[in-house]
Amino acid sequence: MLTLISFPPTLGEPSNSPFCVKAMILLEMSGLDWQPRFVPMPEGPYGKLPVLETSQGVVPDSALIQQWLEAQGADFFPGFDAAARGMAHSVMRMVEESLRWQVAHDRWLDARVWPQFFPHVFKGMPDGLEAKVQEGQRQGMTWHGVARYSEEDRCALAEMDMDALIAVLGEGPWLFGEQPSAADASALPVLSMIDRLPGDTALRRALRARQPLMDYVARGRATLYAPLNALSYVSG
Repeated sequence: MLTLISFPPTLGEPSNSPFCVKAMILLEMSGLDWQPRFVPMPEGPYGKLPVLETSQGVVPDSALIQQWLEAQGADFFPGFDAAARGMAHSVMRMVEESLRWQVAHDRWLDARVWPQFFPHVFKGMPDGLEAKVQEGQRQGMTWHGVARYSEEDRCALAEMDMDALIAVLGEGPWLFGEQPSAADASALPVLSMIDRLPGDTALRRALRARQPLMDYVARGRATLYAPLNALSYVSG
């Protein structure tokens, strides 16, 4: 059986990492037998999660896990031609390399969210860790650039991504038609985590003001999250 090393569930999400949830959804889509193993701190070749343990060795990073599963026969883009798959890949990169940073900012640096987020993520961690972790995140996101913007400008950038997702979604139940694809495995966790931010930020308000995306999140939780809630979890 495959084992996915993942951060644990947090605030109603199957994991506190959108990349870990993405990998979980892809594993479910693949039809292969798997189980999660939750750890509080990152591990593996690149010092981050998720990591998939296979009989052939470990596979780090959700994109590389996707590639490995496809090599085993999984089809995460049913009926897609090359152009559609290229579009899906671009949407995934927008979500993971743009919108995801907005979630990270609000979780780690927003004073309305951080005090409620930290106890869930670092339960049982040593005293004094909070300030060190938050400062590390602040430095990283300042270097990246997302922490340099005002909340208004940050939200304006996020709204561009959200509106692009609405345009791609159109009338379909999923981003690219009648069946979920890897693009949904990528987008759903990020949007769901925005909705479940434990604080009234501009980012959360922007998502909740967009009913097509809220309907999409509800559909994704009912369909793609449901199998994850029934898994037998292994901790350690």
